[in-house]
Amino acid sequence: IATIASVGSPTTPGSPTAPASGRGGLATLATPAAPLGNAVLSIVSGFPSQAGAPNPLAGISYVVLRDSYANALAKGGVSVPPGVSPYKYVGTTCAAGRTPDCQKILDAINADAASAIRADANGTGTLPGVAPGNYYLMVSARYNNQLLVWGQAVQLNPGANSVRLDQSNAVPVN
Repeated sequence: IATIASVGSPTTPGSPTAPASGRGGLATLATPAAPLGNAVLSIVSGFPSQAGAPNPLAGISYVVLRDSYANALAKGGVSVPPGVSPYKYVGTTCAAGRTPDCQKILDAINADAASAIRADANGTGTLPGVAPGNYYLMVSARYNNQLLVWGQAVQLNPGANSVRLDQSNAVPVN
């Protein structure tokens, strides 16, 4: 799954990097040094600890989009074929690396991203603040040999907000 400014394999998201720029060069990606608002989202892993195994969300990129994943791609001019999951399409398109089609996907996601962070070893991360409002998660991880994605809407209120990610609120990608 493609993520902010880089891509790995479809199951190894890249890491957030420099802030994206919007019209007029204004930063549109919240950073710890330059939050864009006071609505802060903390994400915690709901996966059980297993002796000798890392948390499935350890080191994963957590991205908050302004629009749904499918809509962010469409706004960026990416055409997902009918009947194909946008996650599956992106994974297939970007599996071979940074092709022009994959770069178009990355540009679309970068343009729609509001905030991003890489989870710690426990699968926990607190994203830089954004303006209160409705956003969408963009998270993917492999668990029990299955790619899981979280793309649900989240309502962020002023102050601290939190969400717990686990199998019950994930969508498997086949």
